Amino acid sequence: MGVVAFDPFEPGFVESPYGQYGRLRANDPVHWSDLLQGWVLTRHDDVVALLRDLDISVELDNARPSAVVDQQRERQARTGRNSDTLVLRDDPDHNRLRKLLQRPFGPRPVEALRTMVAERVDGSMAELAGRDGMDVISDFAYPLPVAVFNEMLGLPDEDAPQVRAWIAAVARMLDPVIDDEEHGRCNVLMNEMYDYLDTQIEAKRRAPADDVLTALVQAEEDGDRLTRDELVGQVVTLYVAGHEPTMSLIGNGLLALLRHPTQLALVRSRPDLLPNAVNELLRYDGPNQFVRRIAVQPYTIDDTTIAPGDVIYAAVGAANRDPARWDDPDAVHVDRPDAAHHVQFGSGIHHCLGAHLARLQAEVALGALLSRLDDMALAGEPQWSERMVIRGLQYLPITYRAAAAA
Repeated sequence: MGVVAFDPFEPGFVESPYGQYGRLRANDPVHWSDLLQGWVLTRHDDVVALLRDLDISVELDNARPSAVVDQQRERQARTGRNSDTLVLRDDPDHNRLRKLLQRPFGPRPVEALRTMVAERVDGSMAELAGRDGMDVISDFAYPLPVAVFNEMLGLPDEDAPQVRAWIAAVARMLDPVIDDEEHGRCNVLMNEMYDYLDTQIEAKRRAPADDVLTALVQAEEDGDRLTRDELVGQVVTLYVAGHEPTMSLIGNGLLALLRHPTQLALVRSRPDLLPNAVNELLRYDGPNQFVRRIAVQPYTIDDTTIAPGDVIYAAVGAANRDPARWDDPDAVHVDRPDAAHHVQFGSGIHHCLGAHLARLQAEVALGALLSRLDDMALAGEPQWSERMVIRGLQYLPITYRAAAAA
């Protein structure tokens, strides 16, 4: 076997990175990547231990200089934005921001949104029922999360197409492998999004409404409130975290079921399995592939000691396919008893704030597709985005016929 290395440019990686993850996990599970100038962890237990370690940092200021870190710092300085978000803050700042943000995204408030999400999905399905084919991404999965989030925040539906373009740009900027020209283009769009949200937040201050954005504007914990810059930064983060992974979960998940027809038939025959199926699809081919952390003191795994200041990329996509943790990890089993133990939404104090909302939307959306469309089949080759951090489809063509009314 030749040299094993992390290489997102390897032929076939975009279509499926899991073969490369498997080679790294088997031969070099604590892997130094010259490309990323950081460590790549691919074993489940190593990833979970890192994400739960309270002495590991998320703040780029703690990273030692390298070509990649220096570029990221320079880009962050140009944007002047990213440090305002809780996902890039350590405690106590992270804990303070999370307390102010978490109330609307808990299990009960999110479950209360099920009717609204179902109505949005019903509207989409009614438009699609008269057709015999669609691109699942552009016609269904892409518009849904922004429409849901806009309604939650109390923002106009007519702004959704522009918001989607902004979100895609911000999500692309998460990748460490992006050239300066594309980063600059995305930065322009991100600044437009910040300006738009700043205007909307000011409108909610002047005229409060019964929506989540007003609740965040008014949020207070022990006399503490979000500053204006913090609030805009968190809303951008929530948009990206709520849209891109949810869209990708619906697309990736449906493709996985189409490629596992016995599992598709099983979940159709047993709708009670749908919540577990969503967790299994998150495990099998979830959107979040990497989480970045920084060591602040020597960190030892097996015989390797990671130095303070080194950047570590926890490959959650690889962890969720680790055969040491999962039986038959490269196949979908919608009734897998431990599917909910995936690390797609992270672990520890930085566990994803929007996890409940993403699962709810995917459950309602996939449930509608499976119950209302018969004879679904691929109508061409799916096309994947080339992003490293958030894995998702750009194009998923299918044919179908509308199911007969019950």
